[in-house]
Amino acid sequence: MSETGLNITKLGLVAGDGLLPVHVAENAKKQGFEVVAFSIGTNNRRELRTICNDQFYEVTPGLLEQNLGILKQEGIRHLVFAGKVNKWILFKDPRMDKRALAVFQALHRCNDDSLMLGVVKFLKDEGIDVLSQTRFLQEHFMPERVLSRQEPDGTEASDIEYGFQMAKEMGRLDIGQSIVVSQGMVLAVEAIEGTDECLKRAGKWGNKKGGVVVKVAKPEQDQRFDVPTVGVKTLKTMRRAGLRVLATEADKTLFLEPDEMIAYADNHHMVITSVCFSTQREVVSSASLESFSP
Repeated sequence: MSETGLNITKLGLVAGDGLLPVHVAENAKKQGFEVVAFSIGTNNRRELRTICNDQFYEVTPGLLEQNLGILKQEGIRHLVFAGKVNKWILFKDPRMDKRALAVFQALHRCNDDSLMLGVVKFLKDEGIDVLSQTRFLQEHFMPERVLSRQEPDGTEASDIEYGFQMAKEMGRLDIGQSIVVSQGMVLAVEAIEGTDECLKRAGKWGNKKGGVVVKVAKPEQDQRFDVPTVGVKTLKTMRRAGLRVLATEADKTLFLEPDEMIAYADNHHMVITSVCFSTQREVVSSASLESFSP
């Protein structure tokens, strides 16, 4: 039995791009799991191969029958998703077998949650449980506090409050988890393009003159997939776009490299703050929308 209390020793990891799958694989191994990687991403394959001792497969998401065969061949009964695994993959590689088409056609909507829940149900029906990635990443969540040396000024604090309200509504609609606000105006909202492209677009419309990035969990966030995540790359993209403040939801946002992020922010006079949404909601509800006017 592993240190997590699960009566399993073998874990399948469906890995998208980025550092998050690497952290999950490393921590799962430390907890006593044998990890088998099923790679959808492309920029972390070398690291995953090493961590997983070459127990590694490159897979096409839409070939469910083939992928299920590999899972059963490997004796996988528990999976974890990590990295950005959502519907954009269908545009990148649209190949789907009959099983995938059946899952897709049974959906009422094709938003991220509906698609992932359809896949989770398919796996459950085949005797495979999907675990929360947060089980392997607890040390990467930040409590409510300002993490950087610099704090938000008055205007930025108001933008954070407004941004949290708007970001939560966007999350409720399952559009995205990030929003960029400057002087009470929404510059950009994340959709299928992902956070980095949203930040670049905000920099264009804000003329690189500052702005607040707010990233939150969806009101009914399923922690088995698509947990909001930030890293040094987020800050570098923000800086190039002229955005100064990153506000994340406390205890619900994953920080890939917290120490490195804080050092980067301090070196470049940026702000990182971890905020409790309930606190922000109370502040926002007591103020009028006019107070956010530029």
